[in-house]
Amino acid sequence: MATSGRGFRGGHRLGLGLALAAVLAATACAAGATRPAGSGPARSYGGWCQAQLTAAWRRVLSHHIVPLSRTTSLVPFALAPDGRSFFADVRSPHFFGVARIGFAPHAMTQIKAFPDSSESQADGSFDGRWFVWYEYHGFSSFDNFKIYAWDSRTGRVKQIGAATKGPNGEFWTSPWQGPDVRNGEATWAQGSGPDGLSEVHVYDLRAGRGRVIHTGHTESPFLLAHRLVAWPESLERGAYVQMFVANGLTGKRVEAPPALRVLRGISGLATDGRQIAYPSARFKSLWWSPSLRAEPTEILAARGLDSIDNSVQIGGRYLGFGIEPPLFLADTKTRRYLEIERQYGYTELNANALLVDYGNNTRKRLDFRSHVVLVPLRALPRMPACSS
Repeated sequence: MATSGRGFRGGHRLGLGLALAAVLAATACAAGATRPAGSGPARSYGGWCQAQLTAAWRRVLSHHIVPLSRTTSLVPFALAPDGRSFFADVRSPHFFGVARIGFAPHAMTQIKAFPDSSESQADGSFDGRWFVWYEYHGFSSFDNFKIYAWDSRTGRVKQIGAATKGPNGEFWTSPWQGPDVRNGEATWAQGSGPDGLSEVHVYDLRAGRGRVIHTGHTESPFLLAHRLVAWPESLERGAYVQMFVANGLTGKRVEAPPALRVLRGISGLATDGRQIAYPSARFKSLWWSPSLRAEPTEILAARGLDSIDNSVQIGGRYLGFGIEPPLFLADTKTRRYLEIERQYGYTELNANALLVDYGNNTRKRLDFRSHVVLVPLRALPRMPACSS
C-alpha cells in the first residue's frame, strides 16, 4: 500500500501512544500449519524462530535515538521514503501540532498547529510528496475530525475532508484508522449513517477533487498499485468482514488478489504494496504473505493469554509486531525474529528505515517524552542465529 508501509491500522499510537483495543468477534482465517513446541512468548511455525538480541543490535538501536525525542513529546505516525525523517504529533512549549522531524538536532518543519493543544491529535500517511492526516478533536471520541493534505513541494496545507453529523447533531461513528496516500491519491472512510454505515472516499491531490466510490458497512480503505482501493466490509449484520477492491477512478469493483481474497474478520493489516502481514481476527497469531498473489501463512501464535496487537508493520525485508508488552522485529528472509523492547512501544517501517517509539521512559506524570529510534535498514546488523 503506501510507501510508509502502512496498512489499515493506526490506533496503537493515538491518544499520545496509548493503545486502542481492536475488538472483532470473528475467527482467524484457516491455514494448514504444523505446531511444534517451543519456548518464549510464541510458538513459531514454518521454519520461523526467535533469536536473541545481541550487543550489535543494542548498539545500533542506542546510537540512532532521534535527538529531538529526548527533549520533546513526539508521537510518530508516518515515515518518509528518504529514511531520514518522519511525521509526528508534536507537543512542545513552542509548538503543538503536526511536523516533519529529521534526525539532526532540532530538525523540525512545522506543518500545522492544533486548534486546541489539549484536545487534538493526529494520524496520517505520506507518499513522498503528499502528507495526508486526520486532525482529531477530542480524546473521548475519534469521530470528530478534519482531513488535511500538505504538499511538501509547495508547503501548502489544504483541508480535503471532514467528519459529518447526523440529525441528532452528533458525529457519525467512523472507522478509527487514519487515511492512506499513494502516488497523489488519498483514501479514507468516514461515517455517513446509523449502524456503522460509512463512505469510502478517494481524493485526487493533484486535481484537487474528491469522490465517494462506495457506501456500506466498511472499515478503513487502503491503496494498492494501479490506482486500486481495497477495504474490509461486512455485507450483513453479524457477518465477518471480508476484503473488497475497486478502481479508485470509477469505483467499479474488481476481483481481490489472492492474498486478500481469503481474509475474514481481519484488523491491523499492513502492506507495502507487495507483501502483507496481519494479526488473526482474534489477535492470537501472526500471518504473512510475500506477495499479493500468494495466500498468507502463519508465522507464529501467542501463548496463553498473550495476543498479537494491532501495530503490525511491514517494509523491505522486515516485519514489526507486538506481543504486549514486548516489541519484536522479524526478518522475512532469514525467518528469524527478536525482541527489541520488553515494555510498550511500536514500530514504523518502510523500504528504507525502521522507526521504534519506546514509549514513555520518564515515568513522570503528564510527561509524554519517549525515545524515538530511526535506523536506516542498511545499518541494521545481521539477524542472529536462533538458539536451539
